[in-house]
Amino acid sequence: MQTKLDKDVFEHLTLSEIQAEASFLSRRQLLKHEELNKIEAAIQEIKQLLNERNPGGFIIRQARLSDIDSLDSMVSYWAKQGENLPRPRADLVRNILSFAVCVKQNVVVGCACLYVYDSGLAEIRSLGVSPQIQRQGQGRAIVEFLLDKARRMEIKKVFVLTRNPGFFARVGFTPTTIEALPEKILKDCDKCRKKNCCDEVAYEVNFSY
Repeated sequence: MQTKLDKDVFEHLTLSEIQAEASFLSRRQLLKHEELNKIEAAIQEIKQLLNERNPGGFIIRQARLSDIDSLDSMVSYWAKQGENLPRPRADLVRNILSFAVCVKQNVVVGCACLYVYDSGLAEIRSLGVSPQIQRQGQGRAIVEFLLDKARRMEIKKVFVLTRNPGFFARVGFTPTTIEALPEKILKDCDKCRKKNCCDEVAYEVNFSY
């Protein structure tokens, strides 16, 4: 017997999360089969409309374990270029849910991580886009995806250390100082070989709720 479905169940969910939640509710008999079909049809229509408005032909989604080889390769490449810190493959696996990926024609062409500190502060890390496919909006789309995730998690501040401040300024970040980010200093900066000659600048986004 069906019970009343809370209208708030689907608030603040991505399309993929809505589809998964609808399937779950259908299995629990809280959604009729025809209602599930209507939701899935609506999601497909939305995706088609969004794809038509996306000339780059890419999507941004939550990373999956099946992406791990691509993630490992992307993070390693940009670490060798000196743009990001290296990360062991095991670390990527453990933190797979913190990553978002950009996918084009079923190939991962970009990634970034939203790392959440114990204090509730969050950092965008390991941002990288395939060198063969750049300047088409993938980096901005990944960052905006992670900022939206941070809002839904009610994180109050997201920061980044970067050598490309112009890019982050265009996405809504404002300058700050590394000294204002003690969590980052304790976690990475004190161990970094560039500690006394850092060439990165700190930028942040603050949210109010």
